[in-house]
Amino acid sequence: MPKTFTRFELYNLVWSRPRTALAKELGISDVAIGKHCVAATIPKPPVGYWAKLSAGGRTVRFPLPLRLPGQSDIIVIGKEHWHWPPRVSVLEQPVPPTFAENLEAQVAAAIKRVGRVVATRDLTAPDRSLGRVLESEAKRRAKNAANGYDWYKPHFDEPVFQRHLRIFNSLARALTPLYGPQYVREGEEWVQGRGTLHHLELHLDFGGVGMNLRVHEPGEHRRDKGPKPVTVTTLRVESWRADTPLLEWTDGVGRKIEGQLGEVVGALLRRAEEALRGSAQRAYEERVKRYQEELAAIETRKLEAERKRLEAIEAHKAKVRDEVVELARRRSVAEDIRATVAFLRSHPEVATSEGQVKFEAWATNALAVADGLDPMKGSLATILGSFHASPSVAS
Repeated sequence: MPKTFTRFELYNLVWSRPRTALAKELGISDVAIGKHCVAATIPKPPVGYWAKLSAGGRTVRFPLPLRLPGQSDIIVIGKEHWHWPPRVSVLEQPVPPTFAENLEAQVAAAIKRVGRVVATRDLTAPDRSLGRVLESEAKRRAKNAANGYDWYKPHFDEPVFQRHLRIFNSLARALTPLYGPQYVREGEEWVQGRGTLHHLELHLDFGGVGMNLRVHEPGEHRRDKGPKPVTVTTLRVESWRADTPLLEWTDGVGRKIEGQLGEVVGALLRRAEEALRGSAQRAYEERVKRYQEELAAIETRKLEAERKRLEAIEAHKAKVRDEVVELARRRSVAEDIRATVAFLRSHPEVATSEGQVKFEAWATNALAVADGLDPMKGSLATILGSFHASPSVAS
């Protein structure tokens, strides 16, 4: 089963004992723990730290830096990561999300760590984020050179696409030291009358928040309806949420997008943290909604159970009442039959020997009918009937 820690908890664990000992406790390798620390920007004890500490030497514990914008505060260690986030009982009182970091200070610290964002002039030494696209382009270029078919012509050799690659290269190179490798991918869309059009997209991973950037050119035909028409080259953060403010940068007079990359990185860092906090708030609101719905459902079930209980009690009372009335009726009929037999014994014809024989045979049968109807001839359980058995839902 996976184990979850906050950054602060894992930071304290890593600095409490050697990673080899900690690895045995957590069931993973010390290398894996190190990777988790790097991904969560948790400083690790330097080489020789524990030996120096055991020898009584002077050691320094590096402080835990501010969480990076967009970076999750939760670290999951172990297998079965697909079970994250852990299932939370609907009946568990939702707790609103809290963030220890001040957003402004958090973004400022991250911007300081990024430093100056340098615009890439050429792609002679591209960032690894461009690896797949450039490799694919090289294969198409080789095939095109070998057979001359336009089908294999590279998609992004045009100057406009080379510029997109340089912009993405600059951004990825600035963010990779903080968040790890980023990823430039190729996209395509089919447009009526123009065929398949290709474009580039930079996927950024902020350690908990993903973001896609795309450069749009004037006159670009797109099947999907964008936020607004593009009249100048625009770098835009793609968003599917209608309630997310548009975030984009355009070429201006004397100030191209390449000159705004520092601002772009700062805005992306802020958007990443806002997205993380917004997602946490929406998740909390959804849990509150489900919690309230479940409480309402429980209350409805309680009311329904109480209604059925009371109905069962009333039905039980009605059944006992009907049984008592039926007992009284049967007792009365039995007594009436016996009284009738006794009365008929005084009939003049019964005095004759022939009439007496016939009458006694009839009287025996009539009294047997009376005994069959008379509840006093039965057991007490039969007489009480349903009275002693309360309805089960009333218990």
